[in-house]
Amino acid sequence: MQRPALLASHLAAAALAAMVAMPGTADAAADSSMPPQVLGLVAHATPVPLTCDGGTCEALVSSFCLQEHRPPPGAGQLYQTAGSGDVTLLVRKSDGSTREFSAAGLLTYESDGHFTRTRIAMDSARLASLDATEVAVRIAPMVSLVPVTDAPLPAEIAEGDTETAYGEARFTGADFFHPGKTRPDAAVTLTRMINTLPAAMSGGIDPRAVDPFKRAALWSSVAESGALTGLSDAGIARARSELDRCGQYAEMGFKLTLRGCLESAHDRTMREVNDELWKAEVGY
Repeated sequence: MQRPALLASHLAAAALAAMVAMPGTADAAADSSMPPQVLGLVAHATPVPLTCDGGTCEALVSSFCLQEHRPPPGAGQLYQTAGSGDVTLLVRKSDGSTREFSAAGLLTYESDGHFTRTRIAMDSARLASLDATEVAVRIAPMVSLVPVTDAPLPAEIAEGDTETAYGEARFTGADFFHPGKTRPDAAVTLTRMINTLPAAMSGGIDPRAVDPFKRAALWSSVAESGALTGLSDAGIARARSELDRCGQYAEMGFKLTLRGCLESAHDRTMREVNDELWKAEVGY
């Protein structure tokens, strides 16, 4: 008979492996000759700050797939906005004043390696040209993303993508990922934590993962920033439980970064809802 501690360790290892693997039936069935999937951005109740470092200001946001039959985007796949929603820039200028205006043509949208996360970025030189010291983005409902391709798409595919970005599929996606629902709100909360953590860490144990005080400080910084305003209590609680789970894995000796573990939890949460969206079978 296995000792309880050893059994718990084996169960935790299996759970962590499942979190990271996230197999997807859509990936296996996708036609690789087609362009990547059209995506939707999850609307945010509050603006998302862009963090500036190394010449780029950026943030990760939650996105979802509107085309199960198409291949998922690879890391670095560029997108452009479509749909009836808007992305708005909020900038704080050097004199302390603030401005709000359309982000059209000012941002890049890039897949972070799958359809569940999209990186929004602005060149810091462009930020300087706006005489801005801080920048954030407001993501309204019904913002879609269509892939940027090297060559123009055949008319039939382009027309289908436009219909997906603006039509029934997008309205259905907006309902499944509507702000106020538990899992979309949990995903948004997780991205708020992810965006405060470094993108890469050299070898060794991640002190943020193993130290409960550092994890508590991370949670407090996000909660006290106002980033969780308008999110459901259930969604916030689920995100907090994922943070605690990552800490438990780290304290048990699993080699992980807190950011990587939270990203896996975020992607799994988004996939759960996306699977249900695909099963709605609205013809896309």
